[in-house]
Formats: sequence, C-alpha cells, structure tokens
Amino acid sequence: MGSRRAGALGLSLVLLAACGDDGGVDAGPRDAGEGVDAGEPSLDGGPDGGQDAGPGVPPTPLAPLPPIANATTDHFLTHDRCADCHRAEAGATLRDASGRDISMVSLWRTSMMSFAARDPFYLAAFAHEIEENPGARDGIEATCTRCHAAAGSVELGLTGGHVSFDALTTSTDPVATVSREGVTCTVCHQIRDEGLGTDASFTGGFTIGTSREIFGPHDAPFGMPMVMSTGFTPVASSHVRESELCATCHTVITRALDETGTPVGPEFTEQVPYLEWRNSDYASGGASQASCQSCHVPTTDEDGVAISTPISTRPGFLGARSPVGRHVFRGANAYMLSLIANNTAWVGTDVPAATLMAASADTAANLRTAATVSVVRLATEGEVLVAEIRVENHSGHRFPTAYPTRRAWLRVAGLDAAGAERWVSGRFDARGALVDANGTRLDTLFASLPHRQVVAAEDEVQVWHTEMLDVSGAPTSVLLSAASYSLDNRILPLGWSAAHPDAARTSPVGTEGDADFVPGSDTVTYRIPVSSGATRVRAELLFQTVPPAAVEALADHPTPAYARLTQMVDATPATPTVVASDER
Repeated sequence: MGSRRAGALGLSLVLLAACGDDGGVDAGPRDAGEGVDAGEPSLDGGPDGGQDAGPGVPPTPLAPLPPIANATTDHFLTHDRCADCHRAEAGATLRDASGRDISMVSLWRTSMMSFAARDPFYLAAFAHEIEENPGARDGIEATCTRCHAAAGSVELGLTGGHVSFDALTTSTDPVATVSREGVTCTVCHQIRDEGLGTDASFTGGFTIGTSREIFGPHDAPFGMPMVMSTGFTPVASSHVRESELCATCHTVITRALDETGTPVGPEFTEQVPYLEWRNSDYASGGASQASCQSCHVPTTDEDGVAISTPISTRPGFLGARSPVGRHVFRGANAYMLSLIANNTAWVGTDVPAATLMAASADTAANLRTAATVSVVRLATEGEVLVAEIRVENHSGHRFPTAYPTRRAWLRVAGLDAAGAERWVSGRFDARGALVDANGTRLDTLFASLPHRQVVAAEDEVQVWHTEMLDVSGAPTSVLLSAASYSLDNRILPLGWSAAHPDAARTSPVGTEGDADFVPGSDTVTYRIPVSSGATRVRAELLFQTVPPAAVEALADHPTPAYARLTQMVDATPATPTVVASDER
C-alpha cells in the first residue's frame, strides 16, 4: 500500500450544492464526450475502481458508466416516473410567470444532486480510498454510497447488503440503476421526520420507511393519481422545507482508520455546513434568517417573483400551489458541471451538453452571491503602497464550505497609472495552480499555505482553505487518515459565536492573533513596494473546487477511475472563478 501521506483527498460523502463553496471555470464548451471512446475496454478482469495497475503501469481508464435508464425496485423509482406527472406543460403547469420550465425533474437533472453517483472526481476519490484502506473496503463502500447512491444503499441495506464500487460503475440491474440516480426524487421525499438535526442523523443517518409515503410541503394532497400511477402516497409534512433534512448528508463526520481498517482517530469534521449554518445569524432569526432550501430550492423565479403553479398534470382540475421550490440545487460546483458537460458520453447522461453548460454558468452566478471583496484602504506609507482588502461572507455557512479540497484566494495586482500589472500576489497557471512571478508552483501536494494577516511579497498568497493531519500529526490528504486540521481559516458566517454549542466543531484553526478575522469577514493588508511602479490596486476573489493537488494526491494509487479523471481534467482544467472584484 502506498504512503498514507500521499493519498487521496478521500471519499466524498456529499458534493454539496452550497452557495459559497465550489467554484466554476472559464473553460468554454467542448463537444459532448470529447476525448472519450465509448467503446474503450475496462481494466482486464473488470473495471474495479479498487484495482491498482501496479508500479509504473498506467491503468486503462475506467469505461463509460451505464447510461441513464428506467428502473423500479421495491422502494424506489427512477426520475422518469415522477416526470410523468410533474412536468411542465403549455400554459401554467409548472411554469413561472414568464413561462419558464420550473418542473422538478427538469431542473434536478442539471444539478450535482443528480450526478452525485456519476461525478468523476467522486468516483476517483472513492476508488483511491478503497486502495488506501483495503481492510475496510465493505465499510467504505457502504458509507460512501449512503448519500451518493442513496436509493441502492437503502434497498440493499434492508437485507444487510451495500452498493459496491463495481456495481455502481458497471451493473445494469435495477438497484444499480436507481443507485446511479444519485440524490433522487424518491430518496429525499421519502425521508421521514425522525431524529432530524441530531448527531444520529448525520453522515447519512436519515430514515426511510417501508410505507411508500412521499412527503411534500402542501396540505391536503390529492393522492389518488400518485397512488394509482406509482404506488406511493403523498403526505403533507413541513420537514421537507427545513435545513435538518439537508443536514443528514451535508454533515459528514469520520474517523481515521488504521492499517486493518479499524477506526483509531477522534471524530473528524470532514464537512459541516449545517453546523456552520446552525451557529450563524441565518439560523437564529432576524433579517438574515434563511434555511438551506431558501437559497438552494428557492420559491421565487429568476425574476424574484413568488411561484404559484399547479404541480402536476394529473388530473387537470388541480389548482395552483404555493410555495413551490425550484429544484435547481445551485451551489458552487460549476466546475464539475462543466466537466460533465464536456464528457456526457462517458458520464452516461442524456442531458445536452449545452444545457449543462448553462447550468454551470447559473451555478457560477450563484457563487458570485456568496462573498464580496473591497479595497477598504489605500495609502502610500514611505516606500510602500499599503492596501487593506476585506472579504465579506454572505453565505449561510463558512466560505468556502463543505468538501476539504475547496479553496478561495485573493489575486491582488499593483497597477501603474496606465493600468498595467506591476506586482501580483495570487497568480495561477493554465491548470489553476498557484505560482509566483517566475511561474514556480506554490501549492504542490502538502505545501503549507498559511493564514496571512499581511502579504508583502509576490510569492505570498492569502488562501482560505483547510490542511489536514493524520493521527501522528503528519500532513495527509486521505480522508480516512485525517484526524485534525492544522489549518482551517475559511471565513466564518455572520453571527458565528464561540459560545454556541456547535462552536467546537466549527471553530477556525490557525487564525489566532488575527483581530480582523471575525464572523462574516476577514481583512488582509498588502504591502507593495512603490519601486514596482504600482500606484493603485485591483483585488479579485477567486474560487476553485478541485485544485491540481487534489488530483495529484490520487496518483500513488493510479486506479482506472483516476486515469479517467486525469484525462478529463487535462482537457478541462480547473481554472478558478472570479467571485468578486474591486479596484482603487
């Protein structure tokens, strides 16, 4: 087994659609399936994501995933059955005031929720985690698919089984087919209001009953058409509009494993956006109050108009309902949507590439609502141009939040009178890696990028991100080796309190002594030599989902899934998205 220090960024239990984390790209669209041979064979013996090709032997890239198909299991249906009735029609049904399609399935299909089990980064990290912890394979598969392939996880879990990596990526039986639906309709709407918001509900601890009840927010549902068509019974329950529902998969707490797969580390908060939200003004009331659904399943249309519409085509006499949430689930993972758009044939989706690129652009637009940047002070002090740059977090959780690869940084340029850049901190290359003025890489695997109050050189960069340690205190990128953070300087949400019960699990690390790192914002001082010719500054806040090191960390176990991911990333680099900018 390879070094645990040089391992993967781990299995991702959730690719969160959270406004303020995950970035987009500036890469333009390519033809669907570019660079993918749909008939390419898998690794001999089967496309097992846990098979290592051996030292120096490049693995055959993971074969294309089985395409989207229809399936029914004892407790779940694929989305096509829901679309039979919950689709937009000419006129008013599931259209907004401007006539746009706001049907649940059509919007969900362009979200990362629908691609949770088909995401190539998730699959590569999942496969690597199995290789890094071979003694815990069954447990990793069961845990990792609990949220990413929830329908299959629940279905097989009823008889003591679980979804394997091989089945998820190759099988075409009904359980595997519903598994690849990701976070699908009949999963979320069957989650019962039992223990939500408690620790027992986290890390996929949701409860789905066997009574085939579909929960929705509207009183007195007319159930006969759904019962006759699908065997499910609609039931009114307000819990589907509460953050605690989302918290079941968007609060992930793990423990480091030893060589035998035995948990040995303390609880590790792999991602806790719900706990961050719960310790913020967004949960505590007042003008800022908002649930997860308020941002990610908005009940207003793109123009801000409250939605009121019939929600089903059957029967035709049903009246308008309100509120109706747009199931866009836009967060910040614009990059992955663009990567999927450029590889639709491999991913196995029938959503057009152009539609996915539009969803990526919408996601990037949502990301730009998450934070602002301002040059709050600019002055010449002797031989130094001093610029104070403030970043404000306007999301309901940390910025960035969720999966530990996500990062934001400042690109600050000192400009001369003509607007030319004369001094720059925060440069990046064509792959999205941080570099200095000479193009030398600054963010190689395990390179520490400390929290900074002052930036005085071009090879110093203020990055908001995390750095993990294993049980021995050594740096690691393997989730199931991680025991603590050596750095977590992601910007806190407004209203965060050290006295809150969730403070211990959401506290920053490595920001001690920085008086202006406060809930809701952080301010960084830049000291630019006047000799550079700079007389003013431009500040850009950049965001990135999958830094180059996140992929490089998987290279010590070059699985077929890793080989496929590298092909995709080489063709569509993870260049950062500009979240906000200011100039003075």
